Amino acid sequence: MKNKFFWLLTTIMMCGAMTTGLTSCSDSDDNNGSQKRVAVLLPDNSRIARWGMDKANLEEVMASYGFNAKFYVAPETPEGAAQQVEQLRSVINDGVKCIVVTSIDYKKINQSGLLEQHPDVKLVCHDRFIQDNPRIAYLSSADTKEVGRTQAQFLLNHLHASGKTAMTLEILQGPDTDVNAKDYYDGAMELLKKYIDGGVLVVKSGKTSYDQVKADSWDVEDEKKAMKDRLASYGAGERPDMVLAATDNAAQGAIAALEEAGVANMPVITGQDNSAKSQDYIKSGKQTMTIDKNLKDMAYNTGMIVNSLISNSPIQTSQRISGIPVIYSKITLMTKDRY
Repeated sequence: MKNKFFWLLTTIMMCGAMTTGLTSCSDSDDNNGSQKRVAVLLPDNSRIARWGMDKANLEEVMASYGFNAKFYVAPETPEGAAQQVEQLRSVINDGVKCIVVTSIDYKKINQSGLLEQHPDVKLVCHDRFIQDNPRIAYLSSADTKEVGRTQAQFLLNHLHASGKTAMTLEILQGPDTDVNAKDYYDGAMELLKKYIDGGVLVVKSGKTSYDQVKADSWDVEDEKKAMKDRLASYGAGERPDMVLAATDNAAQGAIAALEEAGVANMPVITGQDNSAKSQDYIKSGKQTMTIDKNLKDMAYNTGMIVNSLISNSPIQTSQRISGIPVIYSKITLMTKDRY
């Protein structure tokens, strides 16, 4: 009888272990069987400073959950995008089942087929969505279209407050390797398009479609090049009344181009990320606003999602993008009077 009880208990324990392995990200190969392995793949901060803050925030959150998290970074370049795919391949081959990714080029991740080849891997998108891939488990981000709408509404408020019947506008966006860039554009154009079509907002460069306004990258120099291109439609010393700059890097590129063109009185310029440099620009009057995406909150949401996948206790959320569940962090409009 004693032997039968021991056999039954052993069988139940084995079945439980098999069930956990199939339904969660838990890794039974850790030294003490309790630590959970997580890989976090991020862009480095050589082009966008905020990624350094994201890394620090995520390190803190992962440690608070007791995860055995390893971090990998790569530059936001075509070479860096290829490097990130190899990082993803390496951690998957190493047996990591829970992976957090801020994609450098989401298309290259999709083209790799890694997630389709390894359906047991749970991938969480942090900030940037990997579009057209049903293998994504969750997205932790800000509402990117709402960011664009908030920037657009800020510009429209300025237009209405000015009392003018028309104002000039130019648009600076980011690369199509980042799905968010198109979302920012789409959100903004939901509000701005009728004013552009009606001639109330005049885009002298004629560049209004996303393909016309996207930059080669989010790098400040690429955004500066894009702004110089827009200024070619203006006379010497002239500038648009407003610039819809999608991010702080775009705003900084616009400011650099305007200063190089001899413009002293800056137009109304939007931004996002609440970077330290743009905070200084807003305080000095060079940039008009930015959007804070509450990076600590976003990192907390990412950690909470990973914990839910590891513990096999899915988070209930009504928000979805392309069928993928998403948790949004709060966005806050920041102007000079908020610092």
